[in-house]
Amino acid sequence: KALGPKIAILPYTISGFPLAKEIIGQYEQNPDIEAIVIMNHGIFTFAEDAETSYNLMIDYVNKAEQYIAKHLKYHQSQPQSPDLQYSEDRISAMASLAQTLRGACAFKDSDGAMKRFYVEIRKKSDIVKASLSKTAEKICSAGVLTPDHVIRTKNKMVYIEFVPENDEDLVSLVNQKVAAFTNDYHEYFRSLSEAKGVTRKELDPFPRLFLVAGIGLFAIGFTGKEASIAADIGEHIIRARLCSNLLGKFTPIPDSHIFDMEYWSLQQKKINRKTSSLLSGQVAVVTGGAGAIGFGIAQQLIKAGAAVVISDIDEGRLEKVRSILAEKFGSTSVEKIVFDVTDFQSVKNAFNKISIKFGGIDILVPNAGIAHVATIENLDPAKFNQVIDVNLKGTFNVIKAAIPIFKRQKTGGNIVVISSKNVFDPGAAFGAYSASKAGAHQISKIAAMELAQIGVKVNMINPDAVFGDNRISSKLWDLIGPDRMKSRGLDAEGLRDYYRNRNLLKQQVLAEHVGNAVLFFASDQTPTTGASLPVDGGIPSAFPR
Repeated sequence: KALGPKIAILPYTISGFPLAKEIIGQYEQNPDIEAIVIMNHGIFTFAEDAETSYNLMIDYVNKAEQYIAKHLKYHQSQPQSPDLQYSEDRISAMASLAQTLRGACAFKDSDGAMKRFYVEIRKKSDIVKASLSKTAEKICSAGVLTPDHVIRTKNKMVYIEFVPENDEDLVSLVNQKVAAFTNDYHEYFRSLSEAKGVTRKELDPFPRLFLVAGIGLFAIGFTGKEASIAADIGEHIIRARLCSNLLGKFTPIPDSHIFDMEYWSLQQKKINRKTSSLLSGQVAVVTGGAGAIGFGIAQQLIKAGAAVVISDIDEGRLEKVRSILAEKFGSTSVEKIVFDVTDFQSVKNAFNKISIKFGGIDILVPNAGIAHVATIENLDPAKFNQVIDVNLKGTFNVIKAAIPIFKRQKTGGNIVVISSKNVFDPGAAFGAYSASKAGAHQISKIAAMELAQIGVKVNMINPDAVFGDNRISSKLWDLIGPDRMKSRGLDAEGLRDYYRNRNLLKQQVLAEHVGNAVLFFASDQTPTTGASLPVDGGIPSAFPR
């Protein structure tokens, strides 16, 4: 009816010899066919040359679209409907839900390593409208359009009717939904393995798609790409289901076919999942990302497999760091966000945006800092307050804003505070910086005591004299370096030599060394919290004690 007489229609048959026999049988009956539709799988066109076959595909897809448009008055522009704009309260609810979903689906693999997911959210107006429809729950339970999709999305979606405002209620609701899905999956696997008389290793039982009333579609995946693919498929499933309900009755694919495809080794190879890195599936936020140390930290975390968000108030320098990292590791590995660590609401809003982009936060690196050189006698109280605001209050603000995220995720986490050698070995005329860093160091120790009960470790790194390089300089040394060079009668290279030669190992401390120390703590290689790790080449007066 829709595509004309030169097509053959076959029931779903798994790829291989049985399908080949079905196709040749159809061809022998009608040698004029130029396309085959395999139900719940797709359309195949063929001809004597590739171009003709391609053009036939376009023609048949156009015929299908015209048929749908005619019978539904369905505008082709509808799938491109705009994203809905949400209020800050709704954005906060979306972020909380993403964090909770991500945590509820995280699990430990056979080696005891935590497997985390990334989240992708789709909120185009037609998807949100579908989430509020009377058929929303049926859409979620009807299954995939084609068995191929099951390796990306599982067979069914989870429907969430509302998002509770209270965190405890939200976590409880999501856990109930996920538990119901996983129980059904276990039974699906058990019953079909038994019915088919096969032995298979059960895949993880967690859902990949969640349709949330009034908000949109949430997809999860072990990588950002997997989450995006699942979201693409989910959108198509919803739109196709809405059309099919208006055109006629949608017939779900039998679970038996779904099982065959999901547990077919050739299908699993399509995913081509790489060996997990130290920080696979984790999201790291590095404040002060526009400077040398921030760059070094971000680089080492990306190398270890994390998705990294760098932040700063200097958008120009921040973009420079982002572009260097993106060129080296790929644009999906790093994001930038501008916010002010001294403004708690700004921090909360930024963390919401990060959670909507990735699903949550696993690693927090409070690194933003400024310095001011002046003796106490000459120290302007306003300058003192400014340094305290950034270095101490800024550290407090980002730690405080991250705690509810860690609690919703329930997967632990790491906070690695970039402290300073000056905490243990302060210098004259550096009172504002030394005092602010000492305060941040102390609040971090208290955070270590308070957050251990939710599995979050807090550790401090105390670097010294990290100058950066020609690409990304240290903003701190850009500020204080000229005075230090003048007071010691040194040029820039001489100043570097001075600080290198004053440490026991006679080594220059690089930004990547600080990054390596962050990676050590962030990768959970030891059960350590509340520790201070010097990265200074060995300064006896700065030994922690």
